Amino acid sequence: MIVDGYNVVHAWTSLKRLLSDASLEAARDKLIERLAVLGMVTGAEVTVVFDAHRSGAKSKSEENVDGVRVIFTRQGLSADHAIERIAYEAAETNDVITVATSDRFQRDMVRGMGGAVITALELERQVVEAEHEMERRVKRYS
Repeated sequence: MIVDGYNVVHAWTSLKRLLSDASLEAARDKLIERLAVLGMVTGAEVTVVFDAHRSGAKSKSEENVDGVRVIFTRQGLSADHAIERIAYEAAETNDVITVATSDRFQRDMVRGMGGAVITALELERQVVEAEHEMERRVKRYS
C-alpha cells in the first residue's frame, strides 16, 4: 500500500482539523499512527510519501515509523513523481501495489502501470475498520 500523504491529510476531515488546530506535523504524525494500525491488522506493507517542499528537506529521507515506511521526497521532486517511480518499479518486477490517492491524474497513471488505486476516503474506511479490529483484539486479550 502506497499512500499519497498530503493528499490524504487534506481529504480526511480529522486530519484537516489537526492542520488548523495544531500543525502539519501533527496531521502527518496522526496519519502515520493510523496507517501503522492498518499495517498491523492487515499485514500489508505500508509506505506513505510526502512532498519535501512542505517539510523543507533538501534531500530524500526515508525512515520506518511503527512499521510504516515514511518517505519525504528531495526538494524539487513531488510525492506524485516518487509514487509513479514506485509504481513503475513494481510493474517491472510484477509486484502488486495499491496506491491511495484522490488525485485523478495520479490514479490514471498508476492504473496505466497495472497498479490498483483506492481513494483517500476508501483508505480512511479501511483504516477505521482496522482500528475497530484492533480494539476487538485488545478486548479479547484483556
